[in-house]
Amino acid sequence: MKALIYAAGLVVVVGATYTWAGAGKPAARQLVQRPVADQKWEEFFPGGPVESFITGTKESKTGPTEFFIKFKAGFDSGWHTHDSDYTGIVLAGTIIETSPGSEAAKPLGPGSYYMQPSVVHRTQCAAGADCYVYIYEPGHFSFTPTDESGKPLPPRAQPK
Repeated sequence: MKALIYAAGLVVVVGATYTWAGAGKPAARQLVQRPVADQKWEEFFPGGPVESFITGTKESKTGPTEFFIKFKAGFDSGWHTHDSDYTGIVLAGTIIETSPGSEAAKPLGPGSYYMQPSVVHRTQCAAGADCYVYIYEPGHFSFTPTDESGKPLPPRAQPK
């Protein structure tokens, strides 16, 4: 029994020394830069907003996800939900986030921040200027159209 305890202690000491010496140190993190001219944009759905993913994709099964999204002036997402909460930072235009049961919507101009819980809501871009927003979602990307009560709607018909 003493030998087993000694061996276990030795493993812990050797492991700690190895890690402390830096041999088990992860690779150094590096600066990531993506000039606006290098962003790749894709339609969310035909005729809808366009997105440029930084982390993750529309098809990713895990998170996190972060992306830029552009809405045309006057855009209305309709009621919908996401599988996880997300945060948004408005870079241009005026976003209006509405959630039944939450405080009244406030116009969110450039520099504004919002956190949208994973509840039924709608996102609108006010008339007058296109909207440009940075979104961070700790979970994977998702979008489920619903009615105002949160009941899922049938999938959109794809144009032929």
